Amino acid sequence: MCDGKELRAVLLALAIFLIAAVIGGVAVTSNPAVGEELMELINEEIFTQLMSENPTIVTLNIFINNLQASTILFLGGVSFGLITLLILTLNGFIIGIVAEMIRQEQGLLFFLAGVLPHGIFEIPAFILAGSYGILLGGEVWRELSADGDAVAAAGTYGRKFLLLVLPLLAIAACIEGFITPEILNLLT
Repeated sequence: MCDGKELRAVLLALAIFLIAAVIGGVAVTSNPAVGEELMELINEEIFTQLMSENPTIVTLNIFINNLQASTILFLGGVSFGLITLLILTLNGFIIGIVAEMIRQEQGLLFFLAGVLPHGIFEIPAFILAGSYGILLGGEVWRELSADGDAVAAAGTYGRKFLLLVLPLLAIAACIEGFITPEILNLLT
């Protein structure tokens, strides 16, 4: 199901994401103001839009938000993969900042409890979407040299996106909307 080219794209997407996350964590450690400003922006702009009293609405909002991000990751491949690489880097950096801020303020256990249950589905979905964008970008490059077919590649990777990324995002959203809040409530 996964050939060597796809595995290399997954590893590249994962490496970019993780390196950017580490840089984000180090940035917060060096300058906590960076993290504080970002956390304030995230609370104002994202969490207030996603959160509601109804877990079903929260779940739906999370799913839509993550689906949009993953779709941009995949379709960013048409920019020769540049948008995909930028989004992977930016999201990794932001997650690194948020992770370090939460770890500093509430501890590693709280961070892991808040991320692992849904993250084991959401992060692979995000990495897969990024890898499909990278592969699509490569095919766009090959088409310019007359030996690629970007439209066929978009169809192939689009089907894989629907079969793999979409279900992972749905599972992650359900866990994040219904289960993660309960776990965090036990810790507070």
